[in-house]
Amino acid sequence: MVNKTFTKTVGGRTWHYSHSIGHHVGPNGFANPCPVVHGPDNLLYVGNTGLTENHKGPNPILNPRITKLTIEQEPLAQFGYGDLVWPQGLAVDTSGNIYCSDAHGHFVIVYDSEGNMLDRWGQKGSGQGEFNAPSGLSFDRDGSLWVVDSGNHRVQKFTVDGKYISEWGSHGSAPGQLDQPWGITIDKHGDVYVVDWGNNRVQKFTQDGTYIMTFGSDIDDGGQLSRPSDVAVDSEGDVYVVDWGNNRVQVYYSDGDIITGLYGDAHVFSESAQEVMDTNADYQQAFRRVTPHDLVQLGLFERPRGIAIDEADRIVVTDCIRGRLQVYVKDKEHVPPQFNL
Repeated sequence: MVNKTFTKTVGGRTWHYSHSIGHHVGPNGFANPCPVVHGPDNLLYVGNTGLTENHKGPNPILNPRITKLTIEQEPLAQFGYGDLVWPQGLAVDTSGNIYCSDAHGHFVIVYDSEGNMLDRWGQKGSGQGEFNAPSGLSFDRDGSLWVVDSGNHRVQKFTVDGKYISEWGSHGSAPGQLDQPWGITIDKHGDVYVVDWGNNRVQKFTQDGTYIMTFGSDIDDGGQLSRPSDVAVDSEGDVYVVDWGNNRVQVYYSDGDIITGLYGDAHVFSESAQEVMDTNADYQQAFRRVTPHDLVQLGLFERPRGIAIDEADRIVVTDCIRGRLQVYVKDKEHVPPQFNL
C-alpha cells in the first residue's frame, strides 16, 4: 500500500492518521477485535471475540481472548483462553489490573498485567449486582467501576472488588431511558456518557443518573447515528462515537453539534500484515488483483466497534471485520497552511 500521511482539519481541529496494528491472519492478528483500552507505559489491551486464522490457541477457529501489545505494534501476550466467550468491555485500574466483561457468561473477570486471573464476579439476573449481557466498563476518578448492564437497560456501579454500590436506568426511548446500552466513558468532570445502541444515540448523565443531553441527532445534519457501539472523550472535551452501523467514528463538539467523521485511512500495511504478505505467495497474488477502488475500500473501517483515547489524545479504533486497529493522533498545535487566493 502507498505510504503517505492522512491529515484532516475541521473546525480548528486537526487529526493525523498514524498507523494500523494487526491483521485478521497470522499469530499477531486479531479475531474480531471489539473492546480496547489504554494501559500504562503505552500498552493496549484488546478483546477478541470471534474467528481467526493460523492462530496457536486451544481452538484453531474460535479463540476469545485478550491481546496485550504496545501502541508501537509490539505484541506482548495473549491471555483469557478458556475464561472468556464474548468479551465486550475492558477497563484498567490504577494498579494496572485489567477488568473484562463477558456478555455470554454475565460476569466481570479481573487479570493482573501479566494475564493471571485475580477475581471473577457477577451472575445472570436482574437484581442488584446481577447482569444480563454486561458490556462497556469505565473507572471514575474515585476508583469505582461502572458497568453497562445491556440486557437490563441500566448502568451499575461497583467497588474494584465487585461490591455493588448503585444503579440507574430504565428501558425506553424517552430522554434518560436506555435500550440495550453498550459503551461507556467518564470525562474529566465526572459526567457519564452511555451509548444507547437501540435508540441510535449517546446520552450524557451526571453520576447519579440525571439526564444532561443527547449526542446523535434525528435531523439530517450529518450527526445521525446507526447502532453506535462505543464512546470516548478527548482532553479538550470533544466526543467521539463509534458509529458501527455507518462504518465511521463521529466527532462532536461538547454541546452535541457535529464536527466531522473519521472513516478509516489504513493505506499502509501494519507490521504484522506486512510480515504475512512477505511470507505468503497466495496473499501476494491476491493483492495484485485488487483494483484501485477496492484498494481504497480496504483502508476504510468495516464495522468499527471500540475506541480508546489516552492523555496524549492518541485515538485507537478497533476495526472489527478487518481484524486490526487504526490509530489517529489529534494535533492540538497544528496550524493549517494559509493560502492567498
